[in-house]
Parts: sequence; C-alpha cells; structure tokens
Amino acid sequence: MALNIKDEETYNLVKQLAALKGASLTSVVKEAVREVLEREKSHLEERNGKSRFEILTEFSALTAPLFTDGRTANELINELYDEATGLRK
Repeated sequence: MALNIKDEETYNLVKQLAALKGASLTSVVKEAVREVLEREKSHLEERNGKSRFEILTEFSALTAPLFTDGRTANELINELYDEATGLRK
C-alpha cells in the first residue's frame, strides 16, 4: 500500500505531529484518520443515519412555509442587525 502526500503543508503538519509524539508518520496519520472517522460515524448516528444535506433539506421543507410575507432571506437577516454597527438590534 502507498499513500503519496504531495501537499507540503499537510506533510509538514504530519511531520510535526510525529515529532511531538515520537511516532512514525504512518502511525500519526492512521491515528488522526481513525479519530476523525469515529467522530463522523458518531455524528451520523446522532443524526439517525441522515446526511447533513438530508437534515437541511428537511429543515428547509419545515420552515419554508413560515416565510410567506415575500421578504428575502437577506432582508430577514438585515432586519436583525444594525447596519451601522453590525450588532443585533
């Protein structure tokens, strides 16, 4: 098996992590990928197996009927914040 990392920043980050842990490049990549994979699987379980896209699509379908006065999303957002300061009204 081979994994060829051609991105200099990625390589340097892996190299730094390996040096800090006193481990090989392969082991720190494996550990990092395993941690992210476990976290993503956990998040997927929390979402009942639904992707973020599916969740947002459902949310949009539920909330779209609430916005019936003809204002755009941008107009609604601008209504929340003071134009001069950018702070909430």
